[in-house]
Amino acid sequence: MAVYDGLVKNPPPGPIVPYNSPRPELYSNGQKHKVVIVRTGNRQLGINEGFRLIGGANPIVKDVKNEVIIKPNCNTDDPFPRNSHSETVRIIAQNLIESGLPSDKICVGDASGRYRGLPTRNTIKEMGIKKVADDLGIKVGYFEEEEWVTVKPPTASAWPDGVKIPKRIYEADRVIFTPIVRPHRSPYFTINLKLGVGLLDPVGRDWLHWNKNQDFMNRMVELNLAFSTDLCVTDVMKFYTGKPPLHDEMVEPGIILVGSNRVATDAVAVCLMKQYGAHRLADIPVRDHLSFTLSEAKDMGSSSINDIDLVVSNLADDNEFGDRVSQIKEELS
Repeated sequence: MAVYDGLVKNPPPGPIVPYNSPRPELYSNGQKHKVVIVRTGNRQLGINEGFRLIGGANPIVKDVKNEVIIKPNCNTDDPFPRNSHSETVRIIAQNLIESGLPSDKICVGDASGRYRGLPTRNTIKEMGIKKVADDLGIKVGYFEEEEWVTVKPPTASAWPDGVKIPKRIYEADRVIFTPIVRPHRSPYFTINLKLGVGLLDPVGRDWLHWNKNQDFMNRMVELNLAFSTDLCVTDVMKFYTGKPPLHDEMVEPGIILVGSNRVATDAVAVCLMKQYGAHRLADIPVRDHLSFTLSEAKDMGSSSINDIDLVVSNLADDNEFGDRVSQIKEELS
C-alpha cells in the first residue's frame, strides 16, 4: 500500500494521445466470434490445441513491428488459480516464437494490485513469470514503472477525462489476455473484461472502485474501449467457486478457452462457472449480467450463441463434456 499510495499522490504523467479504433478480430468466423473450448488433463496440450483450432499463432505474429504483449493476472503473488499460472505464459510465448516471432518482440507485463501486489517486479518474480521470461528471452513490463498515455474513447462516457493506460499497451501491435476465472464481489466474476483493470494507473483504479453499483460496472466495461485485445487464453484448469475474498472452495474442470473476443469468451467461461456452482451465479441467466449487457450496448462483442462459433475438443475423453457444451449453447441461446 505504501507503493500504491505514493503513486496516487504523485501519479505518472499521461499525455493525451489519439484514439485507436478497435483492431479487427483476427480469428472471427465471418461475423461470428470464435471460441475454442478444450477439455484436457494437461495445460500445455490444452493451450496448444486451442491455438491449433482457432487458427494458429500466425495471424498474431504476422506484420508485427512493435511488440506482442501477454497480459496475465498478476494482482498478487498468490499462486494459481488465484493468479495466472507461469506455464500459461510460457506456452503462449513458445507458440509465438515457433511461429517465427523473435523473442525480443514479446513482452509479458502487468501492473499489480493495490493490496499485496505492488511493486509488480516482485510479484512477477514470485509467481515464476520472470524465470519464464529469462528462459525464453522475452521482455518483462512493470507498467507502474513505465510511461503512460491517456486515451479518450468516443463512447466511454463513464471516463470523461479519458483512460490512462501503459504506453506499451497503446503502442503494441497485439495484446493477448491470459486471465484466471473466479467469483468477484463487484462484477460477480473476474475474467477477461475485469483483467483490463490491471492496465489502469493507480489514480484510475481508485476512481474505478469508488462505487460498487452500476457506476463501477460502467467504468469497468468502458475502460476496455481504450485498447484492443487480439486473443484471450482463459485458464479454467482449476478455479475457486466460493465467496470472495476467502476462496475456500475449488473445482478442477480441466478446461482451456481460447477466444477471439473478450465478451464472447467471458460468456462461455461464466456458463462453466455457473455449471460448477460458483458463488452468486446460480439464479442469474448468463446473458443478463451487466458485464454483457453493457458490453453489447457498446458494440464490444456478443454473448449470444448465435454470434459465437464454438469449437470443441475433448482431449480427455470426458463422457460428461458433451453435456456441458450443450448446456453452454442452451444458456447462451
